[in-house]
Amino acid sequence: MSTHPSEWTLRRLHARELPGPESQQAWEHVSSCTECREVMKGLEADQARFEEEVPFDRFAAEVERALRKPPAAPSRPRLNGFLVAVAATVLLVVAVRPLLSPSPSLNRLKGGASAELRIGGDGPQRAVLPGTTEALLPGERVRLGYVADSYRYVMAVSVDDTGEVSALYSEQGMSLPVEAGAGTHWLPESVLFTGTGHERVVLVLSDKPLRVEAVQAAARRIWEAAGGKVAAMSTLGVEGEELHWLLRKP
Repeated sequence: MSTHPSEWTLRRLHARELPGPESQQAWEHVSSCTECREVMKGLEADQARFEEEVPFDRFAAEVERALRKPPAAPSRPRLNGFLVAVAATVLLVVAVRPLLSPSPSLNRLKGGASAELRIGGDGPQRAVLPGTTEALLPGERVRLGYVADSYRYVMAVSVDDTGEVSALYSEQGMSLPVEAGAGTHWLPESVLFTGTGHERVVLVLSDKPLRVEAVQAAARRIWEAAGGKVAAMSTLGVEGEELHWLLRKP
């Protein structure tokens, strides 16, 4: 190659996702380029940190969340999720180089608040930036994490192409209290989305607890306003701050 490949290309190379000819060309460049070899070493270091922060393999595998079943009664906690052992390669969605930072997948909100979505399964374990569209491989699961800062409550819902809104994380029909302490807290267990098409995941951090029904109603209104197109949805407009991720199911 006459020029350096982008960091996105190097990350895909590291994750073994480049097509054969492109992969071979990239490896040839890396083998003769000191700068790109350093970037690849950085990717390995990022991977090690990633696996230390969220060791998915400590959880039980092969359990599925039935998102398409009727929602539980409001008086029952909705903390039942699913956990899975995952592959050991990280792919972070970036497009310019160099951008090797400790937590490039975090999206900063008010103060030090942030949120993060990670995917694991048969494919490469990876973090997904808010506002991007990520394709899920069969059997892959999703985990959500947050840094609450001054916020006191957290909730997560998802919307599919049919307009069905599922409460992913809530308790007794309300937002969950955030966990005490600084740093990233991971919502309990991971989620397997069923069906095909798109699934929009929305995490809401708020100062006061929100009612699940109110957030679901807001999501349906925005879905209808977008002409039934999940990819065209805007923010829900609920109290608090929102993070959105768009996933494409296999």
